[in-house]
Amino acid sequence: MAIKVVQNVNRITANVSTATTSNPIALKSGYLRVSTGLTSVYVDTGGDPVATINSFQITPHGNEVIKERLARQRIVGITTGTSTIVSFDENAGNPFLVGDYVTIQGVTTAGINTEHKLITTVSDDSITVSHNTSSVAGPIVATGANIARSVKVSVLAASDTQNVSITEIVQLVTE
Repeated sequence: MAIKVVQNVNRITANVSTATTSNPIALKSGYLRVSTGLTSVYVDTGGDPVATINSFQITPHGNEVIKERLARQRIVGITTGTSTIVSFDENAGNPFLVGDYVTIQGVTTAGINTEHKLITTVSDDSITVSHNTSSVAGPIVATGANIARSVKVSVLAASDTQNVSITEIVQLVTE
């Protein structure tokens, strides 16, 4: 079995007393490989995770692949305001849920691209994101733009401080 790296995520340091959280990860495959060294770590993932001693544990020198729900869609329109409405093609479907966090990428108008914002409302062909764009001026060009579900990884060390590596991967199977 072989794996292909889709994107590397910042390495984070797991501490014993306080959970540490990664930067937002705009999912491309939904498979997160989490690796640790000499100390086991507790891991939690999601929109705003906080690892505890009751979270999933990775043993010393271990690595595990955690599957996250993938949601990604092409943007055809954006309505600015105190919250931002993102529209999709008619009949394209809406893979997002209220409570998901998303990252907007590829919009050429400054102030629209954003990381890890909460979805507050969904419909068949749009979502409302808690991102204040009321000060954005000019026409919004969404050609080639997309929106992706994003997550963070939170870690807590079982004993000593430990570096934790996070990589998003795709598993490739050889025949």
